[in-house]
Amino acid sequence: MKEEEAIRNYFGKPGFERFLKLVERQYTASKEGARGYVTLTNISDVERHALDGFYRTYSPPVKGDTKRYSLKKFDRLLKESRFELTIPKLLELLNGEPVLTRREQTERMNAEWRGVIQAAIAESGAADKAAVRWAEGLMEESSPGFRTLRIVFAKSPEDARHCLKHCLAALNRIITAQGNKPVRLPVLAAEITGDAHAMDWRNPLGRLFWWGLTAIQEQSFAALSEDNQLDFTDTPPADNSQAILIREGYRRGGVADDDLSSQVMLYAPELFGNREERLLTLRQVEQLSLERGGKLHYRRIHMVENPSVFAELMDADAQKLNGTRASHIVPPILVCGNGQPTTAVIKLLDALLSQPVRIDLYYSGDLDPAGLGIACGLQLRYPDSFHAWRMDTAQYLRYADRGMPMSENERLRLLEGRYDWDAALAAAMNDKGIKLHQELWIAELLQDLERYGEQTGR
Repeated sequence: MKEEEAIRNYFGKPGFERFLKLVERQYTASKEGARGYVTLTNISDVERHALDGFYRTYSPPVKGDTKRYSLKKFDRLLKESRFELTIPKLLELLNGEPVLTRREQTERMNAEWRGVIQAAIAESGAADKAAVRWAEGLMEESSPGFRTLRIVFAKSPEDARHCLKHCLAALNRIITAQGNKPVRLPVLAAEITGDAHAMDWRNPLGRLFWWGLTAIQEQSFAALSEDNQLDFTDTPPADNSQAILIREGYRRGGVADDDLSSQVMLYAPELFGNREERLLTLRQVEQLSLERGGKLHYRRIHMVENPSVFAELMDADAQKLNGTRASHIVPPILVCGNGQPTTAVIKLLDALLSQPVRIDLYYSGDLDPAGLGIACGLQLRYPDSFHAWRMDTAQYLRYADRGMPMSENERLRLLEGRYDWDAALAAAMNDKGIKLHQELWIAELLQDLERYGEQTGR
């Protein structure tokens, strides 16, 4: 103890402070330990005196001088000194804990990573070989889901152990229930963790469970990349195609997802026999029978972003019941996306557009980055059917003096997009710096719908 105290007293002198901080920085940043030189700029007389004494040299005081000190020599002199120290041992004594090189830090972290996974496997009681193989693959970072768990591990190894333990327990529950009624995700989460939302997509456990579930079921979702699913704030993913794939992964694995909160507003007199709107859940959409589709007369689907516009278009068509021409006009099919389309919206469009005859999708949204982004997503999913409806440069310029200023973030988002139906639109919007809501041109949308009805009248 006296020797350690002597070491601390000697190297605790002010003249060593800056030098030893730089030694520690180089040591921890290296793979093999401290090498090269430590450079002290504008060295003080106190530092010069202390280091000259240790290095057994003399250098005349020069104001503003810069000095370089060999770490190889420092290490040798430490070993030859009465203290008989190495650099890592000296740093450990001064810091009160071991100071590790980058390689040692990596080796220790990898050992802790493997220990966390092994502990989680043991604590979960997982018996299924496929689930255990998947978990063991996380150690070598060969199993899907390892990036998700790595993020949790970087923040807290203890949280990572709990996360994987709960994940394996949930997988074990699903495997033992195979052949029975699917387990609803919130019910499963409550049973395993006590929290019905613990396995929501926004939470790491929810994502890790999905990757494990699809892996042990040997499901392949090439369109999904874990790198793009690591932001735990999105729920569900903004990309509806990915949201649908995620739901499919749950369902194939025996997990019933939320098929009630995802909804769509639909106006389809030919399908339902009356001129009234329907609010359909995802479950209802998936049960919707379109066997009569070949006998129906609709050849277009008109979709709008905002409920207020949907209501205006629907009311205008419903009022035709009082007119003499009502029976001679094919009623439209109207869909409201209500902002970013839900899975129910996408599933409905999939069904409506899958008829034997060609069906066109006319989409009208706000002329702002969000509305254009929705249009781009629909065009990407339905390239042969999609038409931008009143979303071109001419329409924008007619109303540009009646809009609202875009934020800088919105202008950046605008320029990042690609709007194939009108290459000049983004430049015009960026030049004006104005965004527009589609409620401004409801009259024109109504005229378009009227003309379509007259053209397709019986």
